Amino acid sequence: MKHTITLVAALRLTPLATLVAALGAASMAAQEPAPAPAAAAPVDAAREKLIARGKSLELPTTHELVPGDPLSHHASGFAKTMCSAVFITGYDIAFAAEHVGYFTAPYEARAKMGKPVVDMVKKTVSVSLPNGTVRTAVYTGSQGCITYEEGSDKLNFTPETIKPNLPPADSQDWPMGDRLPATPLPEGVDEAKVKAAVMRRQNPLALRPPLGNLAA
Repeated sequence: MKHTITLVAALRLTPLATLVAALGAASMAAQEPAPAPAAAAPVDAAREKLIARGKSLELPTTHELVPGDPLSHHASGFAKTMCSAVFITGYDIAFAAEHVGYFTAPYEARAKMGKPVVDMVKKTVSVSLPNGTVRTAVYTGSQGCITYEEGSDKLNFTPETIKPNLPPADSQDWPMGDRLPATPLPEGVDEAKVKAAVMRRQNPLALRPPLGNLAA
C-alpha cells in the first residue's frame, strides 16, 4: 500500500514529459541484452582443455590415500633422492637438500624433517622425523639407492652387479656419452650467453631461499 501511495504522489508531482522519458528509458534498459562474458584468455582456455582431456581419460576408481604416515612417506622419498644425489650424481648434500627432487618430498614437508645425514662408509642417507622415526636409503650399486622399510635396516632382495656393454662414456659424444661435440654451435647462437644462462641456473642462491628461512 505504501508503494502505491508513493507512485500516485510521484504521478501528481512529476511533469508529464519527464515521467514519459523516465518510463521509456527504463523500458529500453530492460530490453537491452546482458553483456556477453569476457572471452577466456588463451592460456586459461588451453588449461581448461587440458583438464577436460584428463578427466575424459580418468578410470572409474576412487582415490584412497596410501596407508601410513604421509610425512614418513615424504621422508622415505627424501632419503632416497638425497642418496642418489650424493652417491650417483656426486652433489654436495647441502646443495641437494635445497634444490633436488621435489617430486618426492615437497619443500614444506622437508622443513619439518631433520637434515639428511650421510654415512660415507655405509653409503646411506638418513632423515629423521619429529616423532623419532628415521628413514634411511642405501646405495646398492647397480640398483641405485633404495629406502629401507620403516623400522628395518635390511633390503628384501640381494643387490646384483650389472656390467654395461656400452662403449666408454668418454668415447661418445653427448648425450650418448660424456664427450662434448667438436662441431660448432648453429649460426646465430651466442655461446657466451648460453654459458651465462647455464651458470645462472646452477647458482644455488638464485633458485630458492634457505630451508631455515622457510621453517621459521
